[in-house]
Amino acid sequence: MTVRSTNRASTVQVIAAVAAAGGAVLALSACTPNEHASKVEGTTPAVVTGDQVAPGDVVNKDHIPNAAESATTTLVDKDGNRVGFVSFSQEGKTVAVSARVSNVKPGEHGLHIHSVGKCEASNGFTSAGGHLQVNGRTEKPESGDLMNMNVLKDGTASASYTTEAFTVDQIRGKAVILHDLAPASGDAVRLACGVLRQTS
Repeated sequence: MTVRSTNRASTVQVIAAVAAAGGAVLALSACTPNEHASKVEGTTPAVVTGDQVAPGDVVNKDHIPNAAESATTTLVDKDGNRVGFVSFSQEGKTVAVSARVSNVKPGEHGLHIHSVGKCEASNGFTSAGGHLQVNGRTEKPESGDLMNMNVLKDGTASASYTTEAFTVDQIRGKAVILHDLAPASGDAVRLACGVLRQTS
């Protein structure tokens, strides 16, 4: 599985330049296929392909929900390798979570949102703090407890689910941690980390 190389959705900046015509316009003698001839001398109907935008607009090639409703991150391990991608989309009161990983040790893993948006590999990602709790909540499981993922022998896994434990607005700028839940030490090791960014 290919993991995206950026923690933001890919976009295309569309730039349009409009030039004023100072001289006579040459009339076109033929039209492109499926195009109706124009009744205005010297013009042809606009050829429209792909997304419709105004000059300077940004086109979201991947059709990820707009910035007000979603956040994404790329998970990077302690060696700087990209090993996963996680997205969150607000759907009414519910948040849809989708995750995929690759090149990860097989076995049971946990995916959690942590309270601090810092992913420093030098300290084993402890810079991300503890699990996120929103609105002063203290109960278990914490708001940031997402889901477990069973990584297959080929090192890949994907999972999705929905939650009402938080909104997308409450998690932007926080860190997502991928934990190894079955290390020899018995402690959940922080394998990879990514900071949630607003989708643009």
